Amino acid sequence: MTHPSGPHTRQPYGHHPQQPPPPKSVTSAIVLTMAPVAAVLLIGGFVMFLIFGQASNPSAVPAPASSPPAAALTAPSSQPVTTPGASPTVLMSTGYSPFAPPKTHQGQGPALLRIDPTTGEGLITLTHAGNANFIVTTVDATGAERDLVNTTGRYEGTRLIGSNNTQITALRIQADGAWTATTKPLLDAQVWNGPTIQGQGDQVLRLDRPIGRHTPARASHPGKGIFLVHVIGNGTELQVDAADTFTGEFLLKTGTTFVDIHADGPWTLSRN
Repeated sequence: MTHPSGPHTRQPYGHHPQQPPPPKSVTSAIVLTMAPVAAVLLIGGFVMFLIFGQASNPSAVPAPASSPPAAALTAPSSQPVTTPGASPTVLMSTGYSPFAPPKTHQGQGPALLRIDPTTGEGLITLTHAGNANFIVTTVDATGAERDLVNTTGRYEGTRLIGSNNTQITALRIQADGAWTATTKPLLDAQVWNGPTIQGQGDQVLRLDRPIGRHTPARASHPGKGIFLVHVIGNGTELQVDAADTFTGEFLLKTGTTFVDIHADGPWTLSRN
């Protein structure tokens, strides 16, 4: 028998026709689409909190990156520090120390001049404008005295003063006129930097460089009175001891740095 609506196909037992899936709701689609965006925003917000959160917190003060280490703040300086009233610093390997800064004292007539206690050797330049005796002696810490100048009338000259073994504390001055006394370091001595040098009276010369080997030299003193020449380097040695007119040779020994001249008149020194 034929079915009025057309042929009928018999379906196997237990089979059900597949139904199409239900359409997704609009809400679910929105949730699935916005989930990655929300995750990005959440992570970004956490990072921004980490970056700016401490800056807005006044109690969180980070240590500056440029702060020096503690050792750099407490390590002592290797450079010497000059302290007012401290002992002078030794400048030369020979043990000489400066009378620095230079100091000038002046007066009239006899006086006992107190000076800063000396350390090592230095220079003293003395002047006298009187007509009678002008005698200057050093007084050390034990009270012992030593002549620096003993002359009559006007005077101007430079002498060595002090030593590494004694400490000068005063100058005893006998004078009838105005006088000055200026203490200064050895490095302020007049420099002998040529073959010949001339002068008058007492003077201390500093060689432009220490003598590298024994060097012959000549000295002349045409005037009257005492004429002494000491060379100073590794030690002190008297090279010329004369009275009145003198012309002759002396030796600048190896290491000589200074020449001390004690004279009453003009003099000339020369070297090769």
